[in-house]
Amino acid sequence: MANVEKLDNISSDNAGVSESPSPSKATPTFLCGTPSACSFGFSMLLTTQSEQNDNNLLPTTKIQTNKGSGWYLGGNDPEHVLTTLPAIQSLDELPESWDWRDYNGTGLSLTTSVLNQMVPRACGSCWACATVSALSDRIRIAKFKKTGHLDAEVVLSPQVLLDCGMRSFGSCRGGDPRYAHEWIYENGICHTCTMNGDCFVIGNPKKYFISEYGTLNFTTPEEFQLEAMNEIYHRGPIVVSLYSLTPEFKQYKGGYILRDSGEYPGTTLVVSIVGWGADNKTGVKFWAVRNSVGTHWGDRGYFFIERGTNTFNIENKGAWAVPIV
Repeated sequence: MANVEKLDNISSDNAGVSESPSPSKATPTFLCGTPSACSFGFSMLLTTQSEQNDNNLLPTTKIQTNKGSGWYLGGNDPEHVLTTLPAIQSLDELPESWDWRDYNGTGLSLTTSVLNQMVPRACGSCWACATVSALSDRIRIAKFKKTGHLDAEVVLSPQVLLDCGMRSFGSCRGGDPRYAHEWIYENGICHTCTMNGDCFVIGNPKKYFISEYGTLNFTTPEEFQLEAMNEIYHRGPIVVSLYSLTPEFKQYKGGYILRDSGEYPGTTLVVSIVGWGADNKTGVKFWAVRNSVGTHWGDRGYFFIERGTNTFNIENKGAWAVPIV
């Protein structure tokens, strides 16, 4: 039985996010691997969902159950790890709270816009949205650390992953962020449409690459917290998954912490963790997490979920990538 904990120290007014721009009504032809891939925003599905379903040749044994939007199962974790973060032995070595929407308590947000996988029509692309959102954040964070200046956000294109990943790592039926990171490492990825909604072919688009990528290495809930918080604190948001097919999650309105002690079958939704904290009155620890169904949902597109208890299986797995800036 799920319950909720009212959140007293977080206001939905300081989320620092905005809706994605409305897509153009143009319907150009898309050829995977060509520069035109960088011309189109996620909201414009250049192939229909039925076409993507028909062309999805991923092994059925790897597809996650429950609508297929969750992380794929099976296979070894693809990794290309070059650096090691400072080792920590205790949560006391990290801040009690941290949120990239409020960098170091300054009110400065280093996150990027909340995406919406439901427009113009529903698509099980949470894996693509979470992957590019976390990586887009990390680009902004790395640039800020390098220059000390806050640049305009770069929102990488989920559409590239959708159209290029149908035969290997994902589509509108779900996907795997680990293999999406591997593809970005090998091919690069571009940003989505301009903020005014215009879509046009770019002759020589800028591509963003990653230098390394990997998964969290843990065996216990405490080790997950250590690994996740260390990664988030030093380099930015990470990609995780959870079981979302519960009334409590679907009806989440924001301003409180989701808590649950039940057991659930696997995961169905991929999201990105941007920070953590604890309620001032109750002391309940939580993750601050971004969904990808627009800012009308939850706490302007975000939700808070109990930390350290594997609520809704959110502490089962995690992935990260380091952008080249």
